[in-house]
Amino acid sequence: MSTGQALSIGKKQVSIEELDALASEAKKQAMIPAASKPRQWKGPFDGKINSIYRLTYDASEGEQTLIFRARISEAFRYEAIVKEKLLFPILDGTVDLHDASTLKQKISAIIKAKTGNHVFSKEKPPVIPVQNLYAFNESKENLPYIYSVLDFLKGISLYDFLEANKVKNKKAKDLPAGIVKKLDAMFMESGQALGKLHQIEFPGFYNTIVDIGDDSKKVNFKSLFHSKVKDRLKEASKYHAAKDILPALRKYFDDNMDLISSDETPVLYHNDYQPQNFIIDPDKGTITGFIDFDNWQVSVREDDLVKMQYWGLRDLDPRFEKSFLSGYRKVQKLPADFQAKVDLLKTSWFVLVFDFEMDKIMKNERNITVDQRFPAAEKYLDEIKKILNI
Repeated sequence: MSTGQALSIGKKQVSIEELDALASEAKKQAMIPAASKPRQWKGPFDGKINSIYRLTYDASEGEQTLIFRARISEAFRYEAIVKEKLLFPILDGTVDLHDASTLKQKISAIIKAKTGNHVFSKEKPPVIPVQNLYAFNESKENLPYIYSVLDFLKGISLYDFLEANKVKNKKAKDLPAGIVKKLDAMFMESGQALGKLHQIEFPGFYNTIVDIGDDSKKVNFKSLFHSKVKDRLKEASKYHAAKDILPALRKYFDDNMDLISSDETPVLYHNDYQPQNFIIDPDKGTITGFIDFDNWQVSVREDDLVKMQYWGLRDLDPRFEKSFLSGYRKVQKLPADFQAKVDLLKTSWFVLVFDFEMDKIMKNERNITVDQRFPAAEKYLDEIKKILNI
């Protein structure tokens, strides 16, 4: 690749030299010499939300790769911050969620910081393996987007492993025994990791994670969920494609709202927990880390099973879901109404992503390369109809 090549970050064009400069603070944290320039770069890996580049450097201890990620979407539905800057101090206990005397001040200080990093130490590792946040920048001074630079976890995604071994829509008995053994182990490991994430409990539920620690901003989850459903249905009503099912959808939520209790436990909610975000060693059949916490929130435990079931387990032999839940049960208990509650939360999510896809179309943010990997907006309505038995 030519160093003079123009690289795109959203609507911005930069050179590789400019991209390297944006990563300069991260290079310090990663112990990459300042004079070292990227000898290889790949990207942009354009997702629905972010534009991502992989930068590989020669460092004193060998090759080192950084992940540069810029938030480019105007349709993003969550907080306008680099969310790992708040999450990672929680994962390693730097922020004590149970110290009521200091929590609000610590959260406020982290939120106000426009630049910084969070690098884990051997003495205070995260509860599950994740990337280091080598740098974040929310100033928009050198780039019209907030961005972060994280380390690169070696391996492939569990999703890619499933695709490479043609696991989808096959019975386990028709797969090689070695592949089944690895998948059982990795699904159990990912289930156990999710259980550990859900051991992190918060003082309450909040409309936004920037309110964590502020007792005046606590909300009742049942009321919060009801409000979100109401808003999502109101937005969906703007689109002709959803109008025919809205009466049945409103009745479904009314009939099942009591599945949400008035005293739910607030836990860490990854919000995109599924095989694309599990990095694995395909030879050993082990998980090396978990990525993409860009949407994390505080919610109930069942919320993290929504995307896991829809994106991760839907087309697989049921034994792998059993392996996943077996790992989860090593850490957490599952209530009797577990699946009905997951379905309720899943239906609300289907409405949300339908609204999001339609909003992207309205804002002209469609990305053909990315969108062809995901269902069209109307497909989420089909999933809702299945739950509603329409």
